[in-house]
Amino acid sequence: MFFRKNITALKKVDPGLAGSIEKGRALDEHDIVKAKNGMKSLKVDNILLHSLYDPAKEAREWFNHHEEKTKAASSIFVLGFGLGYHLLELCKKTEKEIIVFEPRLDIIRAAMESVCLTTVLERVRILTDENPSLSPLGKVGIKGGENAVVLQHKPSVNISREYFKHLLARLRSREEINKGIQILVVSPVYGGSHPIALYCASTLKKMGHNVELIDNSRFSDAMFFAKDIAKDKRRHNRMIDMLTSFLSEAVIARCETFKPDLVFALAQSPLTADCLKRLKNNNIPTAYWFVEDFRLMDYWKNIAGLYDYFFVIQKGDLINEMKRAGVKNYHYLPLAASPDVHKKVEMPDDERDYYGSDISFVGAGYYNRRNLFKGLLDHDFKIWGTDWDMNSPLAQCVQRAGERVDTDEIVKIFNASKININLHSSTYHNGINPFGDFVNPRTFEIAACGAFQLVDSRSELADLFEAGKEIIVFEGLEDLKQKITYYLDNPAERESIAESAKQRVLRDHTYEHRMVEMLEYLADNGFTPALWEQEGEIVERLIEEAGRDTELGEYLSRFPSRERMTLSDIVKDIEESEGDLNIPETLFLTMNEFLK
Repeated sequence: MFFRKNITALKKVDPGLAGSIEKGRALDEHDIVKAKNGMKSLKVDNILLHSLYDPAKEAREWFNHHEEKTKAASSIFVLGFGLGYHLLELCKKTEKEIIVFEPRLDIIRAAMESVCLTTVLERVRILTDENPSLSPLGKVGIKGGENAVVLQHKPSVNISREYFKHLLARLRSREEINKGIQILVVSPVYGGSHPIALYCASTLKKMGHNVELIDNSRFSDAMFFAKDIAKDKRRHNRMIDMLTSFLSEAVIARCETFKPDLVFALAQSPLTADCLKRLKNNNIPTAYWFVEDFRLMDYWKNIAGLYDYFFVIQKGDLINEMKRAGVKNYHYLPLAASPDVHKKVEMPDDERDYYGSDISFVGAGYYNRRNLFKGLLDHDFKIWGTDWDMNSPLAQCVQRAGERVDTDEIVKIFNASKININLHSSTYHNGINPFGDFVNPRTFEIAACGAFQLVDSRSELADLFEAGKEIIVFEGLEDLKQKITYYLDNPAERESIAESAKQRVLRDHTYEHRMVEMLEYLADNGFTPALWEQEGEIVERLIEEAGRDTELGEYLSRFPSRERMTLSDIVKDIEESEGDLNIPETLFLTMNEFLK
């Protein structure tokens, strides 16, 4: 009677789920039972999902029981669909986002056959998955500072106990993360992953987490000093090991004062195996983003198993190798751009002339680039970056004798160039690496600037950009030359593609997208924040003990945003306040004097 109407409503918001329900198995008709007031109820696996007297009244009582929780929530997660009576009541009483988890399609189908749920189906998101290991939690966003409340429909939870037990653990992890966690980000001393560490730290802060960055670039001079002074490789390695041990000890020391819930390290961060073991022994979760080509940098084999979570930028062969090596808790996490940094910039004409050219390239002079770029010497071509052979014909294109360019200048070059060439590095191919898979950060950064690029073919590029519409790919030197000529002659098409690429980055490929995905993965894979002994007293408890209506209780009520506070916090607040001291303030200052 209601099924067609309900399925039509569901198709408008979730046609995939509507199709699965239409094709799915129906419950036995004997599972539907009639309540004394004439409404339908449901009995599954000998568990009654709704009252046999008045399901509507029961739903109202269910909402009344949870009403206070829903007032403070930004989103509401409901565990169990049943026949939807409780959802009807919830939709009547709140405009907040509602997400319903129900693993059994046959129960949802029974609800749609028994009750008119169009108002529910138009409002709520239904997430369902019969396999707990493939929970649909990934479809639910995770951002620091959000407050979601979980409401259980107990009979539904009892029917699918294991599924909801697993789900609840994940939701609790998300709840912890959504409140905002303490994250210690550890950067490498030097290299391409250093700016990525800065972007990640900045992004996590913007997401509402308390972040501290250990920027190890301050020790780059020591690293280069070791390289310069030690001609013997063993001695050089020994000096680097000593530097790494020193920096690892600094991480341990910072953990003792900052008390992070998570230590997040970028590729080549100086954390020793001993340091990671000590973090593990203290139950401090660790994550690592290996933003390297695993074929060139095989040190991942020695460290992947030491981290609780290991993120990589390659799929395919690397995933297979990690499986063979017994590595668990790994996840594919491609690179990205930072729109705060990589963006359109306005430049005066003289700057645009200085940084601009028909075609440009920014990056180091790897073997394949030196070789392929010789075929572009008949163009207005500027090369920026280090490690180029200044005795080769390419020297005429290399700017400022191959000195290093900083990020601000790179953004100007991207913006000022008509065509940015993006050729992924290779130390032994003559041009394009025919087996190239991962996508470098430059691809996202050029796109985020709204600049046009021609990028070499990569097997994982199609998952990230739509070729031909958002990005143009070249397959070799002759193809590159033809496309340079075509796009120089068609500036409007060039600009249209560049704008599409920029919009795609903003929609899917910023560091915020990556950090959200990383934290979602942690939440779905057993993340528990580190347990540190907390300083201070619980403010709410102090107010209760003093009495809310007393002068002291009223004074302490001035700190509603704090969960805990110390005498030092109170003294600091008094010192920053103006006006005459009241009695509680005088007492706290006196106590502080005694304790000095």
